[in-house]
Amino acid sequence: MDYDINYIESAYDAKELNEQFVHEFIRFRKENNLTQDLLARYSNVSRTKIARIETQSSSPSIYSLLEILGPIGYTIQITKVKKTSKLN
Repeated sequence: MDYDINYIESAYDAKELNEQFVHEFIRFRKENNLTQDLLARYSNVSRTKIARIETQSSSPSIYSLLEILGPIGYTIQITKVKKTSKLN
């Protein structure tokens, strides 16, 4: 039985994906003209928690992300990452 049939090597490791997420989170906030304080007021999540996400000093739970994004019309989704190519 081949247990690795659905396994792929990601083009990113977890640290890189986290850094990319934080970069996108900040970009999203700024593109929508939201300060951390305003985003906190809309989402009922503390500005401190939002700042910790953006400085990577804390990882948000999925629930926190849904609380932050929901009131401003966004959600999160699972997206397949690109497979790395192996040169043999």
